[in-house]
Amino acid sequence: MERKVLLIDDEASLRRSVSLGLMQKGYQTEPCENGMKGLQALETYKKKQMALGCAVVDIRLPDIDGLKLLKVIKFNYPQLPVIIITGHGSDAIAEEAKGADAYLEKPFDMDQLTQILEELEPKAAETPEEPIREAPVKEESVSMYAMVSLDSSAALLKIYRKLYFHQNVLYCDAIRGDYDLLLLLQAPTLDAIREVAEHEIGKMAGVAEVSLLPVETPVFGENVIDIMGSVDRALGRHKGESEAEPLQTARHRVSSYVMLEVEKEKIESIYPALYFNDQVVNCDYTDGMFNMVLLMKGTSFSEIGQTIRSTFKAMDGVLRIKEYPIITLFEA
Repeated sequence: MERKVLLIDDEASLRRSVSLGLMQKGYQTEPCENGMKGLQALETYKKKQMALGCAVVDIRLPDIDGLKLLKVIKFNYPQLPVIIITGHGSDAIAEEAKGADAYLEKPFDMDQLTQILEELEPKAAETPEEPIREAPVKEESVSMYAMVSLDSSAALLKIYRKLYFHQNVLYCDAIRGDYDLLLLLQAPTLDAIREVAEHEIGKMAGVAEVSLLPVETPVFGENVIDIMGSVDRALGRHKGESEAEPLQTARHRVSSYVMLEVEKEKIESIYPALYFNDQVVNCDYTDGMFNMVLLMKGTSFSEIGQTIRSTFKAMDGVLRIKEYPIITLFEA
């Protein structure tokens, strides 16, 4: 019987050469180009009760850091041995990778890799199944971003205070850019939100324009949303579970809203990479002139801008990006 190895590396040539080399040594390889594909493969193997001998994980991946992925795999699949590989080795990285079962620096040959594989065997004990818990019943609601422009005579602070405490406003921020305020509105239906936006916010003295971006649930491949939730649990994060708490955390530094227009067919690959970015507090899929809205934090606006320029703009499928730095008017 062929022994199976999961290989997660974004370098196509390495995936090909390792797959071929392991095949010649009697191994079958499941190659994956990013962390999300790797986690999807792990879930498929688990559901189909297919044996997997080891995971080989590169540190630098386009969507999730390999060392974080190591933690996720060890949290969700504790019996599976993990080999960390890297082309950027250092004593510090080797120290961080201590949670792995083995560590290998590139370039390596198949003899080195297969020797490690032969020494590693999955633990015999089965992972206890988690008890099935009934999900709490949540009151149904929908959300929508509202981008508000004020006219030159508007009393910004007065309008800001009024909107900040509005019953349908989940949060409200003053921003720099084409708009003056950005709100996240919530109500039982989209029509109810539009009613608030048109007849309450839109008719306030000083409000010139209200543009709406409905928040939608992206349609992805099998298990993507569940897998992203499992990553959060493994890393002890709470992204997406509470709007208010992460927002307050972000405000201890500086924060910006970042709007992206992304090609529809590329959203499934781009969304996880944005979601898993350490500077992204919230990541929402929307319908309108932009189809993704991020809340980002940083030690400075220049740090946020650098991430936008060096990471987000380079993503295949990102067509347009607009940043709206948040202005602190008063502490609530």
